[in-house]
Amino acid sequence: MYALLAGSFSMGKILLNHTSPIFLTGIRMFIAGIILLTYQYFSPREHFKFSTKHLALYAQIIFFGFYLTYILRFWGLRDMASYKAVFLYNISPFSTALYSYLMLNERITKKQIIGLCIGFVGLIPILLTTSKAEQLTGELFFISWQEWAIIVSVFASSYSWILIRKMIHHKNYAPAMINGLCMTAGGTLALITACFIPGSLYITEPITFAGWLIAVIVISNIIGHNMYGHLLKIYTATFISFAGFLSPLFAAFYGWAFLGETITWNFYISSIILFIGLYVFYQDELKNRNLNLLVE
Repeated sequence: MYALLAGSFSMGKILLNHTSPIFLTGIRMFIAGIILLTYQYFSPREHFKFSTKHLALYAQIIFFGFYLTYILRFWGLRDMASYKAVFLYNISPFSTALYSYLMLNERITKKQIIGLCIGFVGLIPILLTTSKAEQLTGELFFISWQEWAIIVSVFASSYSWILIRKMIHHKNYAPAMINGLCMTAGGTLALITACFIPGSLYITEPITFAGWLIAVIVISNIIGHNMYGHLLKIYTATFISFAGFLSPLFAAFYGWAFLGETITWNFYISSIILFIGLYVFYQDELKNRNLNLLVE
């Protein structure tokens, strides 16, 4: 799953050479959402359901999970190396744990707090790498606006996955139904936004754009998102986020092989420190999971 999702960042960077972040968000989410809803309508039909009682939850997932997350992600990705953007997404276990503590009453242990501290220290080397495009837009507290966009995108995405997990476990919605409806609505909202922002509605090299768009929709929106939703039935959101450490390794390879990106020493140092932080952070949950497996 993470090999596929990491590839979507590289493909997204290619697509950004042909359109704006807002329009890319809109067209990608809208098409992917329609495909998922069509699938859910025919197979299995009993899961094609929607209740107005859950409208508030849907609205939050639409705005935070698909509208805000992807507009900020694509805007930040446009001016930075794809592997760096994916690397910054590795703070998602920490943001997910914070939301789980606040929203689901899942406790945070001392070992997890130590892991959090180590993980944030690991972000420092990678944040020291700033492209010329990032420098042109300025920074806040030594962090470029593109990096802030990716970081906010991570927190928005993590929040939405907590809500999606709640919809799957407690409201009995199918992952394809949630993703399909929210992608369609989020994409529509982004397309409307693009109409009001000058210079957002354009596509260069339509055939090339269409080919990469189809590829990223199939790989990320249809396969990746629904695989993520399916895995939420088995694992905690924190565990799945922890496994996401694999993503930057795949992204670094894709960026080097297909986009000609140079992998700096900062990436390796940050990766080592962050992995240690994630490992320490997740020790208690790994211990609990192993005990549960022995009981089973």
